[in-house]
Amino acid sequence: MKESENKIIDKIEKLLALSSSSNENEARDAMMKAQELMAKYEIKREQLKDGEQEERRIVNFSSVPFRDEWIHMVSGVIAENFRCRRIAVSRVGSGGAFRIRFYGYEEDAEICINIFNYAVKVIRKRFMVLRAIYADAGRGFGNDEKMNYVLGFCHGLEKNFEEQKAQSQSFALALVTPKAVNDYVDAIPGLETGTGYKDFKQNREHTLLQRTGYVDGKTFRNAGDKERIES
Repeated sequence: MKESENKIIDKIEKLLALSSSSNENEARDAMMKAQELMAKYEIKREQLKDGEQEERRIVNFSSVPFRDEWIHMVSGVIAENFRCRRIAVSRVGSGGAFRIRFYGYEEDAEICINIFNYAVKVIRKRFMVLRAIYADAGRGFGNDEKMNYVLGFCHGLEKNFEEQKAQSQSFALALVTPKAVNDYVDAIPGLETGTGYKDFKQNREHTLLQRTGYVDGKTFRNAGDKERIES
């Protein structure tokens, strides 16, 4: 292995370490930069320290409890593009509350939960602004409005990922969920598949919300530079 390649791998490993930072902006930026370097120099995960072991442990990171149906949309898109699988789990007597669990290799699952938590903060911040706008117009900002905004956000987020993948075939392959992870999750007893959310109204009035969400999702990578997300 060339010395220059060793330096690049060392830098990627340091960036991946930073991606577990409690600072959402720092974690997101470090993860994105690591992925860019891996794609640019065609560095495979197996070349990193975490990839040296033949058998890698599959873990899960669990979210705080949620009740909002739009959470299922966001977690699904993020898991799909960060080498993970996600499931929603709830307990009897929870009153409809559920948690999202991200399954994957440790570094992937940790990155996934960090990006997910950051996305939830960005979306909730936008909800506050939109709710105030609707209130000024004498209208309510309910579940249908939230779902339409998040639908647009997820479409924008997917477009963002598609454009990144289109830049490099190796980058696209690097984001494919490993077979071992899929097999592990598929073998979970009692696993149920589905969207996790009910049908919601979509009409002309909701088109603007979807467009707003799309722009926010498309520029999600830079969202932290534009506004301070309160912890």
